[in-house]
Amino acid sequence: MFDRKTYLAFTALLIAAILLAACGKGEGGENAGPSAPSSSAPVSPTTPSEQAGTRLYKDALDREVEIPAHPQRVITSQYLPQMIALGMKPVGAATHLLTGFAAIKDQVGGIEDVGAANELNVEKMLTLKPDLILVAEWNRDAVEQLSKIAPTVVVQWEGQDPFEHLRVVADVLDQSEAAEQWLQAYKAKSDEARAKLAGFVDPSETFGAVVIGGFENRQLRVYGPGNVGYTLFETLGLPMTEQVRTEWEKGDNSLGLSISLEQLPEFASADRLFLVTFHNDEDFVSEVEQSKLWNNLPAVKNNKVYRVDDGIWFSYDVMSFEAQLDEAVQLLTR
Repeated sequence: MFDRKTYLAFTALLIAAILLAACGKGEGGENAGPSAPSSSAPVSPTTPSEQAGTRLYKDALDREVEIPAHPQRVITSQYLPQMIALGMKPVGAATHLLTGFAAIKDQVGGIEDVGAANELNVEKMLTLKPDLILVAEWNRDAVEQLSKIAPTVVVQWEGQDPFEHLRVVADVLDQSEAAEQWLQAYKAKSDEARAKLAGFVDPSETFGAVVIGGFENRQLRVYGPGNVGYTLFETLGLPMTEQVRTEWEKGDNSLGLSISLEQLPEFASADRLFLVTFHNDEDFVSEVEQSKLWNNLPAVKNNKVYRVDDGIWFSYDVMSFEAQLDEAVQLLTR
């Protein structure tokens, strides 16, 4: 079993590359907080059965599932941070949700581990007597089996941003009002953060997001407004360098822009850098940080490199976004 530091680097291997392929696809407007409500969110029609405590729900696989109108005992293979944001704690969750999300690590007590997301422990799930099971599309082959335990709803992960994930999960759980309250509070917090940073960050300063290490050996990446860079460049609206912007806008960058050590001066010459280092390739991390190319970067020479936790900054969910926002403000105003 991977520890928290190592797990996120290997998410693509553990969940068939779908989760990491979706990373960095967050959508948002200028200085975006939560996006506007989307017409693509599933609509759950009220039916006569709702009076009896159930309703019909059409999920991401276009299945009509009869689910509890007000679920109480939920098991999830992917959407724990969203449930925490809604004030709901599931009875069971996949292993990576309990170990890999630093933003909610103090809120997972009492949730039972039901195994790896791609190999759920059915026997354990049975003992928890769920009234609803919430999964992502990579569990599609297990839906028939899981449905024998409890009504099972598939919520689409790929192609949806974290704010849409929250809204759809809330719709399934009869918590749409709680979701909108959370989103409004987050937007207000984002506005306040931008106003506060205006007194500490010169408008001419550029920012970069660099990741050393990961799920491949000798991996060096930079990010635009996706994944590690989402909070910096979308929520806070901080400027990136023109080189990164130009390359990012070419697309095909869900895993970041992979660069060589020799390309550091070209892609990491921002005035300030946010840095994530993974611990599965320590030798390469040391090689980069001891190189002249790294030490000649403006942010390094001016002591404006901010080391941040991969467990917060490499997670793609609303609770991690909120933690990133808090940390960015703390680091940039000290």
